[in-house]
Amino acid sequence: MKKIIFIFAILYVLFAAGVFGADSKEVKPDRIFHEANSLYEKGDYANAVEHYAKIVDAGLESGALYYNIGNAFFKLGKPGYAILFYEKALRLIPRDGDLKANLAYARSLTESQYSSEQYENVFIRFAKRLFKNFNLTELSITAAFFYLVLLIMLAPAAAGPLAVRKIYIIILISSAAFISALAGFSIRYYNEDVLRHAIILLKDVQCKFEPIDESTTYYNLKEGSPVLILKTHNEWTQIRRMDGKIAWVKNDAVGEV
Repeated sequence: MKKIIFIFAILYVLFAAGVFGADSKEVKPDRIFHEANSLYEKGDYANAVEHYAKIVDAGLESGALYYNIGNAFFKLGKPGYAILFYEKALRLIPRDGDLKANLAYARSLTESQYSSEQYENVFIRFAKRLFKNFNLTELSITAAFFYLVLLIMLAPAAAGPLAVRKIYIIILISSAAFISALAGFSIRYYNEDVLRHAIILLKDVQCKFEPIDESTTYYNLKEGSPVLILKTHNEWTQIRRMDGKIAWVKNDAVGEV
């Protein structure tokens, strides 16, 4: 009996050590975020970025986190990286005025001749303008809300056509609102989650016809230029410029939004 108790005691100690050991190594995002903010305030922007990156590597994200990373890169004199993280933040906090101002200023400091907006089709432009202050989550909730309203409004249909006529205008408005929100969500989802938007991170990037160093340069792109990622091959990424021209760049030259 004593031997059994002794064995259980050892197992308990080992289990407790494992649990508490795992906890001690666990990433504590709040603490790291505050440490990174302190480093930023002291002007240690490189270390601040490293601390923020630990939170991202742990699988966490927020608009404030990406915004702070963008600010740190901007202070480091890397507008391409700043634009990348400002774009990430804008998808989560689209109503933030300071973020929009910083993004516009960072773009103005680059020599990029292209913008994603000038080549977007009419449907994407419409959805972005109509729901510019909504992120994808808010847009999905809005669509679900109007769908619920529409179902409630259609419930009197069981009582006959007369009941429907009395709330015909409300049903029409609810239907239009639901269809608009659903269409906006679908278009935005395709644009933001299906298409792989990216930003050129380096000052002057040679874009090649083929994924080899000896290949002829097709065109050059400046830091901050928006592109679409099509696929990757070893150390190369195939991109499509906003005007549709396809080329290859090194993986470290581009960052996916």
